[in-house]
Amino acid sequence: MPEAFADSDLEQLFKVLGLALGLGLLVGTQRERIHSRLAGVRTFALTTLLGALTAVLAHSFGGWVVAAGFLALTALMVVGNLAKMRSDGPVDPGVTTEVAMLLMFGVGAFLVVGPPSVAIVVGGIAAVLLHAKERLHSWIDGFGDRDFAAIMQFALLSLVILPVLPD
Repeated sequence: MPEAFADSDLEQLFKVLGLALGLGLLVGTQRERIHSRLAGVRTFALTTLLGALTAVLAHSFGGWVVAAGFLALTALMVVGNLAKMRSDGPVDPGVTTEVAMLLMFGVGAFLVVGPPSVAIVVGGIAAVLLHAKERLHSWIDGFGDRDFAAIMQFALLSLVILPVLPD
C-alpha cells in the first residue's frame, strides 16, 4: 500500500491537477467551439486529468498504469468513432481531435514527471494549432511550387545538413 502524501506533496499534487484541468479546459473549449462530436470541453478536461492521475499512480504502482490509461482512452475513441459512423453513415474520419486527446493525456502525465513549463507550452501550442486551422490551410494553399521547393531546401539545410557539419 502506498504511503500517504505529505502536506507539501499534496500541495504540489493540487497544483498539477489544477494545471491539468486548466490546459484540458483550454483545448476542450476550442474543440467545443468547432462542435466536435467526439470530444469537447468536459472530455478534454477529464482526459488531461486522467493523464495526470495515471502518472501519479505510476509512482506507486509502476508505469503500466499510464500505458493502461492510454490504451483505455484509445479504446474509448475507437468506440466513439464507430458509434458516430453508425449513426451518421460514411463520414470523413479526421483524426485531429483524437490526436489532440492523446496529446493532452500525455500533457497531463508530463505535468507530474517533467517540468510543468514544458507541459504548459505544449498544451498552449496544441490549442493555438487547433484554433489556427483555417489560417494555416489558407497560408499553405498560397504557396506556389517554387515557394514550397525553397521551404524544403531551407529545411534540408537547417535541419539535416547543418547539424551534422563540424563546428
